[in-house]
Amino acid sequence: MNIVENLAFFNVAANSVATLQLPLGMTYERIIFLLGGTFAKSDITDIKVKVNGKVIVQTDATKLNTMNVYRGLATDSTHFVLDFSELKARDEVGQSLGALGTAEGVSSFTIEMTIGGATSPTLASWSVLSGPKKLGVVSKLLSYSATFGAAGKYPFQLPYGANGGSIIKRVHFFHTNMTDLEVKKNGLVIHDTTDAINKYQQTENGKTTASGLYTCDFVVDNNQSGMLVTADARSMEWNLTLSNADTVIAQVEYLDLLGNL
Repeated sequence: MNIVENLAFFNVAANSVATLQLPLGMTYERIIFLLGGTFAKSDITDIKVKVNGKVIVQTDATKLNTMNVYRGLATDSTHFVLDFSELKARDEVGQSLGALGTAEGVSSFTIEMTIGGATSPTLASWSVLSGPKKLGVVSKLLSYSATFGAAGKYPFQLPYGANGGSIIKRVHFFHTNMTDLEVKKNGLVIHDTTDAINKYQQTENGKTTASGLYTCDFVVDNNQSGMLVTADARSMEWNLTLSNADTVIAQVEYLDLLGNL
């Protein structure tokens, strides 16, 4: 792999949308960002990654950093990473699943970051690259939210693709009052734990859990064969138990074809 510094972001200023157009040809494994000035991750209130104009990543820097910490990726006060691959996978093939090939099938690859009230912000980035490959299955990180008015057990609808389904690695639920998650595929329970038991199992597998985050991790042991395949799903149910009213934001890590979701 190679690591190269990218061209400068355009329009890096407070209360603006900074943009970066990335060159095509190589395969993007991950992109590392460096913040300068009086500029915190919390000042980046929206991140969009677009391929051929289609959004494949939508998050913010605080949530992205929390998910990266969970996965064991390096972080500090000024750096964070956007990882298209699976750095901690147990084999080389698994590590590169979802890396973004731009040698064929990609006409544009852009990153947009909405900056809030930073003071004299600067933003630099580096790409970790591997050899050229055409666009195939890519990593997506998409965001969905729902508001619930009282304690109880509620369904949370998550799309999984109309064209043969998608593959789901993890679903990160950002919440205040979520205590349990039940997941059913074709009516059969495939995941059902309290928040405490879920975090215990994840800690056993070397993950770093956080308050206010319930991660349903189908590859918690870093074996990519455990990913949730939805191609044969006639139905999928995600049932949340809440101890009080809440607005829950789900960040879903997919492996998917560009045009599917």
